[in-house]
Amino acid sequence: MVTATVLRRHAGGYLVHSDELGASLQCSLRSRLKKEGMSIFTGDRVELAEVELNEGGERGSAVIAARLDRQNLLSRPYIANVDQVFIVQATHQPEWNGLLCDRYLVHLRLELASARHFICINKCDLSCREELAALRNIYEPLDYTVLLVSAKTGEGVSELKRHLSGKTSVLTGPSGVGKSSLINLLNPALGLKVDVNEDLNVGRHTTTYSELYRLASSCNEITGWIADTPGFSLGELKHPQPSEVAWQFPELAALAADCKFGDCLHLVEQGCNILANQSKIAEQRYRSYATLIEESQNEARLRKETSQKVEHGLLKYVGGKEGRARAVPKLGARYRAQSKRRARQQLADYQAADEDVDETANVNEPPFCDEEDLGFKAGEELS
Repeated sequence: MVTATVLRRHAGGYLVHSDELGASLQCSLRSRLKKEGMSIFTGDRVELAEVELNEGGERGSAVIAARLDRQNLLSRPYIANVDQVFIVQATHQPEWNGLLCDRYLVHLRLELASARHFICINKCDLSCREELAALRNIYEPLDYTVLLVSAKTGEGVSELKRHLSGKTSVLTGPSGVGKSSLINLLNPALGLKVDVNEDLNVGRHTTTYSELYRLASSCNEITGWIADTPGFSLGELKHPQPSEVAWQFPELAALAADCKFGDCLHLVEQGCNILANQSKIAEQRYRSYATLIEESQNEARLRKETSQKVEHGLLKYVGGKEGRARAVPKLGARYRAQSKRRARQQLADYQAADEDVDETANVNEPPFCDEEDLGFKAGEELS
């Protein structure tokens, strides 16, 4: 069966490309897979059936009959089978934000643990050598590859192409740092939309969906695929549990194993090996770590409060108090047996209603009188 890679999802179906056929095809999902709730995302590898090609053999249509196993899945936007991720930042226009870069690194380490992570600094023509060297000195010792490129001058693009060759790669990062401009430089035929805010002299947000683009190749290069992604908002970046944040920072993870306490957060604890060796950690990175710890604690607290509200609404506690009670799920009103208290209350209400009816009926009856009050006995005739 013919295999292909999904390039884009759209309202009418899917655009896929098959290296086996050398063609791009418009596809629909087989009805059986729709009924099973099968999800197909950009980057998924699929098997095709009912393939029909046009006369030139470059276009056609087909039906997606199966989805092959995924290597991984990026959740925002949904892109499957990612080999490597390039976090694109700029030193100026917009200004470098070390905390934001570290947020992306933590988020992507959680989302795509099996992928390789790069830091791609665009607009390097706006920076001095000292600025760029300082950034490389922070991240390269942590086994992150730092690439210095300029979509305007073309500096560093050849090295970027070398890393992209033969891989499925994703460019991610904040809006306005030049992700779409870099892709246009890698493949000028694409002509992706770019825009510049003239007042601030920074790029505008233009990418609204994800699509895999084929890179221009030469005779000595293996073709690769690259995806542009919309910029993230801070609320969409993942946070680990507070005790797990340190393990997303390689330099902290190497020192955390020797801390006195297993649940050490490496902030103020006595006997913390990280605090004792803080001079070995870049100041920017430790500040980012402390900020992410605080945010992770706030998020964990919010999740706990929210889950407790839901729990109290769906559970009830029976069997006593002071730790002896156990939680059991509440049944819906239509399935619950009536409580004795409710039954007694309904009976009391019913009796009270009967008394009210009797009093109302007695108002219209003549008053009761005995024989002495009437002045004669029963059977006697009145004279």
